[in-house]
Amino acid sequence: MAIDSSLTEDDIENRRIRIESLGRIVKQIHSPYFEKLIRESLTSGVVNITDWTLEAVRTLLKVCAEQTLRVTLKDGTRYFMPVRYPKGPMLESLANAIVSGEW
Repeated sequence: MAIDSSLTEDDIENRRIRIESLGRIVKQIHSPYFEKLIRESLTSGVVNITDWTLEAVRTLLKVCAEQTLRVTLKDGTRYFMPVRYPKGPMLESLANAIVSGEW
């Protein structure tokens, strides 16, 4: 799904902030709605995933992989800039590693 071309930079920034805030509380039941929000709102740039749930990180990585989005993930003082997203179980492993701090 493409981002509405009539959105201003402030609208896009507000949606990114909403995504960053919601990422802290997303559970599996919310995943389809969170995925839709990401698809409708995110293009590229830095996304602060500090204190996000595993489900939120997993959903973000899935959408980025499917839409080949170039985003930089900020987790506290760490930054991740995946060049190529893994698929299947490897995507799950990457999400786990980011959330646990192993990566």
